[in-house]
Amino acid sequence: MNLRRRVAMVAVIVMVAVIICQPVSAAGIAVGPSSQTIENALRGGSFERSLTAFNPSDTGFEVAFKTEGSAGDWIRFSTLASEKEIQQVYVPKKGQTPVLMRVTVPDDAANGRYTATIIVETLPGEEVPGSVGMILRATSTLEITVTDVEKASGAVTSIVVRDTEVDVPAAIEVGFKNTGNVVVTPEITAVISRDGSVLDTVTWTETPVRPGITESIVVHWPNEGFAAGACQANVTVSLRGEVLVDEGRTFNILPLGSLTRQGELTELTYDGALVVGQPIKVTGVFKNSGSIATRAKLSGEVYRGGSLIDVVSSDEMTVLVFSEDLLTAYYTPKEPGDYTMKTRAVFEGKTTDSKDIAFSVQPDSSGLSLPLSPVPVAAALAFIYLFAMGSRDRKKR
Repeated sequence: MNLRRRVAMVAVIVMVAVIICQPVSAAGIAVGPSSQTIENALRGGSFERSLTAFNPSDTGFEVAFKTEGSAGDWIRFSTLASEKEIQQVYVPKKGQTPVLMRVTVPDDAANGRYTATIIVETLPGEEVPGSVGMILRATSTLEITVTDVEKASGAVTSIVVRDTEVDVPAAIEVGFKNTGNVVVTPEITAVISRDGSVLDTVTWTETPVRPGITESIVVHWPNEGFAAGACQANVTVSLRGEVLVDEGRTFNILPLGSLTRQGELTELTYDGALVVGQPIKVTGVFKNSGSIATRAKLSGEVYRGGSLIDVVSSDEMTVLVFSEDLLTAYYTPKEPGDYTMKTRAVFEGKTTDSKDIAFSVQPDSSGLSLPLSPVPVAAALAFIYLFAMGSRDRKKR
């Protein structure tokens, strides 16, 4: 082999080695858990399971959800925050996106075992580095056993009683998991005592829990007229007459102002005709993220053309701990134009971050813009009268 051929062969080997050793961007998709089961599913029942799509690649992409199998048509997907049905979600680079599977067993489903395959795949044309134009796909399986035997059961996962202040409601939080196959409503009773003497008793039976779901149920004790001091809450959780848990918790009634007030304005919307003279309803959602019930109200500044022209305020409401509530204010625009309302929630001397809404108000066109002058009205009446008289004279002839 001559020198030229040797050099050429070495060059080819080096080029191939360079190509092989180039780093490749990880491309893939995964879904977890890989398999799930629903046992003793009652016909007509509704069940929820979570599913997470994983993206190990260096770029984010959209994925679509499909189902196959005998139970494939029973499944709908939604985000964790909303019940609105979705067909696809965005998964960030090197990240994950959880979704909720809502499974509804048909009323006419026969007893037996059903399966579904959940397919999570990238969209056609989605550019994923390292995928070489292929659609990436991952699967998970769901097995459902349908029965006509109703099973009502549950388990208490936690009991927490928070400290409160004088004349401020106390929160008793119970974690309850529905381990059966039908919707159940646990009965929660709390007996409040101090130094062996019963102060009050509260009962709550207003929170239905779907099968397979763990719900945080909050019972509020009014706590009116009691002095500061240590108290005992004996909490009993029952289901259809059967006692699941009977436990005691100690908590304190503290002097007013001892606990932290905290809250946030999570949503702000408006509704109305957006016409001069017509009221606009402004609604804010206040979330009490503090450690005690808080009084809150909505407060807003109204601007038109960059100038402050009015202020609005809602009634003050008590928002219990762990809760959120609607704060509603009304504003009636007097002139057409573009408006901006800068709104925040005011609670216990504090304010949330401001949220802005913008809207355009139109003139009121429901009636005539100018009053009728008496002169043309009189002339019109006279013309009608003369026309009528002339017609009558022609008939006589």
